[in-house]
Amino acid sequence: MIFAWDETNREHVAKHGVSPTEARFVVENASSPFPQELGEGKRRVWGATAAGRLLQVIYVLKKQDDVSFESVDPHDWAMLQGNPNAKIARVIHAMDLTPDMKRQLRRRRR
Repeated sequence: MIFAWDETNREHVAKHGVSPTEARFVVENASSPFPQELGEGKRRVWGATAAGRLLQVIYVLKKQDDVSFESVDPHDWAMLQGNPNAKIARVIHAMDLTPDMKRQLRRRRR
């Protein structure tokens, strides 16, 4: 999956103390029952970062025409050129799981 990061979504996740690398890791390593559809094209993932931090990440899938060249890593952009069906994720929210969310996640994993 390719990720689109611009100043807006980088700043938003940073307000919650989350880095783009952490958010990307959680999405790329999602396990059932995630990602979950939230409606309006939004998807939610609850999962652990490489360091074990539990996060909620909400993202939308975009078409290549809907993202700017500047928001995609140049290597990823080159991959897009030959693959019109590639998924481009734009993270719109990321935060630490609340204690209640952590309980729900533990129950789901049983």
